[in-house]
Parts: sequence; structure tokens; C-alpha cells
Amino acid sequence: MGPNIAIIGAGPTGLTAAIELKRRGLTPTLFEARNCLGGQWAYEVLSDEPVDIRDPQSQSVSSAMYPRLWTNLPKYSMQISDYPLPEELQPFPGRVDVLDYISATAKAAGIVPLIRFNSPVKQLSKVAGGWLLETEEKREIFTHVMVASGKDSHPNIPEIEGLDSFDGPVIHSQSYRLPEIHEGKRVVLIGACVSSEDISLDLSPHAEQVYICGTFPPNGHKCYVRDGLYGDGFNISQHARPKRVEGNKVILQNGEVLYDVDTIILCTGYIYRFPFLEGELDDIELSGQTMGPLYLNMFYPTDPSLIFLGLPRFTVHFANVHLQSVYCAQILSGEQSLPSLADIQKEAHDGSCVLQRLPSDLNAYHECAFENFTKLCKLSGEPNLDWQRLLTELNDHKRLHQQYYRQYPFEFKLKEMPFPDT
Repeated sequence: MGPNIAIIGAGPTGLTAAIELKRRGLTPTLFEARNCLGGQWAYEVLSDEPVDIRDPQSQSVSSAMYPRLWTNLPKYSMQISDYPLPEELQPFPGRVDVLDYISATAKAAGIVPLIRFNSPVKQLSKVAGGWLLETEEKREIFTHVMVASGKDSHPNIPEIEGLDSFDGPVIHSQSYRLPEIHEGKRVVLIGACVSSEDISLDLSPHAEQVYICGTFPPNGHKCYVRDGLYGDGFNISQHARPKRVEGNKVILQNGEVLYDVDTIILCTGYIYRFPFLEGELDDIELSGQTMGPLYLNMFYPTDPSLIFLGLPRFTVHFANVHLQSVYCAQILSGEQSLPSLADIQKEAHDGSCVLQRLPSDLNAYHECAFENFTKLCKLSGEPNLDWQRLLTELNDHKRLHQQYYRQYPFEFKLKEMPFPDT
């Protein structure tokens, strides 16, 4: 009898894993907390009241999508398995097009019948014979569990003096939806990378003033640095990191003071957290923005029947998930075997786990992450494509065209790279 496999999450990551398993004759069970597939790409309507991060009674949020969100990676980098995106889509598609593609792919691949919707996993525990997975409805044992619930579910809330006493709402970018509710307001965005760039541009036609406060260039990304006022309303400006908050004032590290601020939006990313595994991973460091060690950034080294998919940040997510899913499916179907447990643990602890590196050291993070891409290509027999060069040239494209980069053609042809000598 083959392995009995559970996949937690029916977003693009879980769907990719299910497709590769099904292709090899395995039938996984997918557990999805919501009533729809698509993960983060499935839009979630929120109330008009701000989801203030200081209010424990605020509604929980499952998706960071907002109506006018567009991808920041080209469409061909977002392909699931061998199901291409429609040719007619724009080079940088909108969220609706991406969700439609994800849904169509799940149906075409026959994955939808394998999904249990409205089934959040309450607890996952190691037991004799596998892993005990508990939902509200039942308790089941699986020989293998693939955690595909994502890395962008639990907001990273920075410690800023006085933030708790700010006079207006403090929200996280996860719950940002409509710019109209910020009409005529002065909005501070804390954080200086992708989400603050896109949300500031969405706000610009409506807000009186949009201040982006952070470290420039963020992680060495000069493509996010702007001079003077910009945006459709010519009202976006870039500033130093916040030092403290007093009433409706934000005092910055360089001494500048932003007055009469109406709203603060935290564009500060997310932390690694898996509530259903609390108490089970005592030998894994799980401290907010770092996690590990994991063999190949996915296998739990104490028991590799527990697998984490899609956790590395600042890479080409769909490509990474594809490589991980192919290799895992080869292992679980018996096409390949993992090394010995001793070798897995040795390699997991030798510093190669990218998840243990702080993303702020982006050059080191990228180097390690794409070394892992190459390793997975070699192990799985997949072509070693130059995804790292894609990101480099895309950043050049963004630096050239700045906030209008999606409106300009981005020509890049992926090439297969030789494997480095080892």
C-alpha cells in the first residue's frame, strides 16, 4: 500500500504538490481552511472598519489581496506545473486573472475533488505510524504531511515606541483593501519594499499625503528609491525609519517629524508560524523571520515525513514550489530515495538552510536560495533555469521605468544553465 498523504493548504503551493503526486499515481487529501481554493489569491471581503492590529477583537484575515493588485513578477514565472497561463494575459496580470488561472488549473488537473474545504487543521501531532491530523470533524493518521499553508499568514508587527497609543488606526498591509476610505488623509506606510510601493501608488489618487518610512534602498534594491514627490497625485515621498509615535505624530530616526498623521499601515511582511504544530517542533528554531534547520529547506530533519513547501522568501515562488513538489513526489512515489537520516540531519545543520538567514541580508539570502534551486534541479532531473538572472534583469527594468514598469514590455528568455562543478 502506498503512502497516505495530507496536504495542508489549497493555494498554488498545495495544488502544485497535488498535481505532481497525482501524476505519479498518488492520491493526496488537501485540507483547505476556507470555502475556496487559491490561497492568498482568493480575495476576501472585509468590513469597512479598519482591522486595527491593536484590537484583539478585530476580524482575522486570510488573504492580502486588494482589488487593484497586480503581480510584480512576469506571468511566465507564475506557471503551475506544465499548465501555461493564457497567452492573452498581460505580462504582469491582475489578481483576478491569476485566481482564474489557478482555479482552471485545479479543475483541469482533477485536484478539486481531493480538497476538503472549510477544514482548518487544528492540530498535527507525531504518533506511531505517522501524523495525527485533527480538524473540527475528524481525526486521521497520515504517513506523510506536506505543509503548504503559506508563509504570508501571520503579520510581522515591529516594535515601535508609542505605536500602541497612536490616535488613528494602525493596520497591516494584509488587511488593506480600498484606497477610497483614505480619501484626503495623511497616511504613513512603514516598510520600504514591494507592498509599500504598490499600496502607496494605489493610495496616491485619494490620500492627501503618503509617506513611506523605511530603509532606502531596501535590502539593496535601488529600484524602489525615488527622488521627490511621485505617484498619480504627486504626493508620495520617501523618509527614514520611524523612531517613535506620539499622538498623531511620527518621529523618524533622522529627527524629521511627520505631523497630523491619520493612519499607519505596516508594510512589514510576515513571520513564520504554524499554530497547528505548536509543541511539536522543539528542535526547530522558529523565531519570526527565520526558521530551521530543514533539509533542502523543506524536510523536517528529525522525521522527513513532515515536509514544508514554499517557505523561502524573495525568490521566484512558483518555480521554487515546482522544483520542491517534483522532488517530493519522486520521493513519495518511490522513484527516488532520500539519503540516510544521519546524512539528512548533517546537511540540514551545515548552514545551507536559507530559512535561517535573515532576509535583510538579501545578497547572502539569494545566493543560498538559488544554490538550493540548482541542487533541486540536479536531484529531480529538472532543467536548471537561470531564475536568479530573471530577478536581476527585472530589478533593472523596475529601476528604469519605476512605478510604470508594468506598462513597458519586459523581454527575458529563460536559459538552461549548466550545473556547477562539485
